Amino acid sequence: MTVARNLFRTLAVAAALLVAAAPTQAQGFLDRGNGKFLAPFKQVIAPAGDSTVRVRADDREVALGTAVSPTGLVLTKASELKGKVSVRLRDGTEYDATIVGVHKPTDLALLSIDATLKPVEFADSKKAPVGNWLAASGPASDPVGIGIVSVATRRLRGEDATLYENKNKGYLGVGLRNDDEQAGARVTFLSPTGPAIKAGLRENDLIYEISGKEVSGEKNLRETLEEYQPGDSVTLRVKRGESDLKIKVTLVSSSKINRGELQNHLGGDLSGRRTGFPSILQTDMVIEPKNCGGPVVDLDGKVLGVAIARAGRVETWVLPSEEIRPVLKELKEGKHRPVSSSVSSSK
Repeated sequence: MTVARNLFRTLAVAAALLVAAAPTQAQGFLDRGNGKFLAPFKQVIAPAGDSTVRVRADDREVALGTAVSPTGLVLTKASELKGKVSVRLRDGTEYDATIVGVHKPTDLALLSIDATLKPVEFADSKKAPVGNWLAASGPASDPVGIGIVSVATRRLRGEDATLYENKNKGYLGVGLRNDDEQAGARVTFLSPTGPAIKAGLRENDLIYEISGKEVSGEKNLRETLEEYQPGDSVTLRVKRGESDLKIKVTLVSSSKINRGELQNHLGGDLSGRRTGFPSILQTDMVIEPKNCGGPVVDLDGKVLGVAIARAGRVETWVLPSEEIRPVLKELKEGKHRPVSSSVSSSK
């Protein structure tokens, strides 16, 4: 058993004794943000912490990064890289970053900076059973999150497996389908609390244009909405029977029309891209979206993957090492070069 495990075992025993003797004091001690509770995890994350960097885009902190080569290569969360990208090391030095490649299914991007780094070594995540403690390293000595494995590494299904580029985008509050005879998106459902119904949209309306952009179908309309944020207004061109209408709609967040999403957001912001990954390791860690992209370790300090998304109020998803290794190899070989205009190099 490692020193870290011994420390944590001692902490657990002390916590149990405190709960029995003084429940009120124990509540504060067991708070995962409590310094005494965090202390054993500092040693656990120390090696991975040396490989963790801060990623910035247009002078904003957008993600963490994981060093994967001594020659300045860093993995991070691709969907956050909008504008000029830079990497800040633990000592405060900052470097312009070149985006070498982007792998959309895993939401990983490989960055290159002109610096020498300490790379991580990835260990299999499938050996981490439910209930095991995990910690996510950050740019400082404290972990950015601690928690347990709540669901073992698994493939995603259903809605979770569907790739939405940005679930924090603006929403109309409608159900849609393709029309068999005309280009556009046919309205099949209107949320009773959504902005579309308030603006006058009706079931069976055909949306064929949004703010001057032609809508070719349901998927195309959803992709167009990726460009807008809650609070933005759009003008829809709509066919209703023989009539041609213009309807202005102010978009809202999904939490305004989805009670489940609202409950999720109550604990803080969620990652914009939080679905569509090949597989994930699920934890109950609470990690801010800007702190995704860094290494997640077990109590032995083994890196099981990177925190890829805050998916719920007390739910963070880890992209497991088993998914990362083959993608990293391809990225280093020059595959998956960035093509999206929203993900650009700073050089």
